[in-house]
Amino acid sequence: MSSLGEAPVVQRDVYRHLVLRKRLILVALAALLLFSVLLDLALGPASYSLGEVLGALFSPDSAPAQVRVVMWDIRLPVALMAVAVGAALSLAGAQMQTILNNPLASPFTLGISAAASFGAAMGLAFGVALFPLAAQYMVPVNAFIMAMLSALLIHFLSMRRGVTAETIVLLGIALVFTFNALLALVQFFATEQAVAAVVFWTMGSLTKATWPKLGVICLVI
Repeated sequence: MSSLGEAPVVQRDVYRHLVLRKRLILVALAALLLFSVLLDLALGPASYSLGEVLGALFSPDSAPAQVRVVMWDIRLPVALMAVAVGAALSLAGAQMQTILNNPLASPFTLGISAAASFGAAMGLAFGVALFPLAAQYMVPVNAFIMAMLSALLIHFLSMRRGVTAETIVLLGIALVFTFNALLALVQFFATEQAVAAVVFWTMGSLTKATWPKLGVICLVI
C-alpha cells in the first residue's frame, strides 16, 4: 500500500522537475535573445558599447543625437522586426505541427509559403492586385490572399472522409510543387528587373523595417 501511495508523489515530483526545467530553458533563451538584440544594436558600421546602447534606449534625451538616431530610427526597428518575424514563424510552425501531429508540418511543407510567393510575384512582375482597394500594399496583400486560399484549400480537403494527417502533408507537398512551377512561369515571362525583385522578396530582408511595419506584424501575431 505504501508503494502505491508513493507513486503519485513521485509522479508529481517528476512533473514539477520537468516544468521547472522548461521554465529555466525559457528564461535562458529569453536572456540570450535580449543579449542578441543588444549586441545587434551595438554592432554595425558605427560600433557602440553596450553602455551607450542602453543609455540611448532608456535615456534617449541625454544620449548624443547621432547615437539616438542610429538606435531608434535605423537599428531598433530592424532588430525588433527580426524578433517578431521569428516569433511569427515559430508560432505558425507550432500550430501546424500540433494540428497535424507531424513534426515535419510547416508553412513551407504545406505549400502556404509557396502560394504566398506566387501571389507576391504576380504583383511584382505584372502589377496584378488581388485586392484593388489596397493597391499600395499590393505585394503583401497578394501574398496574404494566396496563402489564405492555399490554407483554405487544405482545410476543406482535410474535411473529406478518410483523409489522414499524412494525406494532408502529401497534399501540401503537391501544392509546393504546383506553386513553385507557377512562380517559375511568372519569372519566365517577367522582365529582368521584375525577376530580381521577386528573388529578393522570396529571400526576405529586414532592411526596410520601420515602426509602422513592425506594428502591423505585431498586430497580426
